[in-house]
Amino acid sequence: TRRAHLHSRTHVFGFGVAGFFGFLALLVTALSISLGALVTQWLQDLPDYSSADAYLVAEPTTVYASDGSVIAEYYLQNRRSVELDAISPYVRQATVDIEDRRFYQHNGVDPQGIVRAVFVQLAGGSEGASTITQQLVRNTVLSDEQFEQSLKRKVREAYIAIQMEKMYTKDQILNMYLNTIYFGHSAYGIEAASITYFNKSAKDLTLAEAATLCGLPQSPSAYDPLLNPNMAKARRNTVLARMLSVGEISQEQHDAAVAEPIECNEGTFGNPTIRYPYFTDYVKQLLLEDFDRDIVMKGGLKIHTTLDPSIQEDA
Repeated sequence: TRRAHLHSRTHVFGFGVAGFFGFLALLVTALSISLGALVTQWLQDLPDYSSADAYLVAEPTTVYASDGSVIAEYYLQNRRSVELDAISPYVRQATVDIEDRRFYQHNGVDPQGIVRAVFVQLAGGSEGASTITQQLVRNTVLSDEQFEQSLKRKVREAYIAIQMEKMYTKDQILNMYLNTIYFGHSAYGIEAASITYFNKSAKDLTLAEAATLCGLPQSPSAYDPLLNPNMAKARRNTVLARMLSVGEISQEQHDAAVAEPIECNEGTFGNPTIRYPYFTDYVKQLLLEDFDRDIVMKGGLKIHTTLDPSIQEDA
């Protein structure tokens, strides 16, 4: 009888533990299946991310006189796309260091970056977990959803970022990113920002200037060097410190750049439409008769006209 009672108690305990873990396994399996079904549903109506057109950004339409000079530009966004070799190496280094230090190691989504961001935020700091590729996807393919703060948008963004890394090289993605992001003062892309703030091409930016611009995307208005030079300088120095910590620049380069004051030389692309306002407005109206407004204002068209500036000036 004693053996029977002991046997009964031990088996009840055994079946209890086995039942608990069995239930837990079933629960995890059910949740996994449900989550998988939900994610599949979220990914059903994705934009066509496989097309290169999905990553195109708004470019100005340029109008030329008969001698090849530019007489007008029509645009909604002040942007000039350039190739990667036309951008200062300092810009490329600073962008990766401050925005996505593991850019050349991950496959579009950075699990280490997510964990790091969680710990930083738990410690009271602030750090994003989106990679450069994810930011590019958000600003182009998923631009209609970019302000949605939802898990669905994050999942869609991460999925497309992973697929994008299979289609393009890291340098191509970085180039597209630098031509896409907003730097404040209506400047989209690094070339427009370089001219807007320093009146020079992006390939000629110094280390200090590059660090200043690369600190802007996080908050273009707060770190605006034209309006908030002190905050811009603090942000610039943060970028320089990050570049030093990862070994992109030497201590001497860092110290020299930190010692430089914020000195902007505000420039513009110069739109000479004021010289021929009636003619260029007439050209725009003709274009709008044949093309959609988005194509005219964002399509990067090159329009060659018969206007002869020298004869026009004589007239």
